[in-house]
Amino acid sequence: MEQHERLKQLIESAGSTYVSVVFRKKDGSERQLTFNPKDHNDIKGTGNPTDDPNIFRIRDNNLQQWRSFDARRVLRVKARGNQTIFTEDQ
Repeated sequence: MEQHERLKQLIESAGSTYVSVVFRKKDGSERQLTFNPKDHNDIKGTGNPTDDPNIFRIRDNNLQQWRSFDARRVLRVKARGNQTIFTEDQ
């Protein structure tokens, strides 16, 4: 199973409970996002659509803004009290 598939499965299994994702940004720094997978409020602005299954678009609970992250850069996911750590060889 590819990383984006595993990540999608973890997020979907969380239902409407909060999910925390830590990923490495392109500049090498880490970013943490917390979101509710069932939050589908309207997206305002002019985002660029993508067909890449590795790109996840979510609404950051802390900032109340839409964000995206690349599944290939995810380091950790916490959902339903369980933490999953991704390594480079997965």
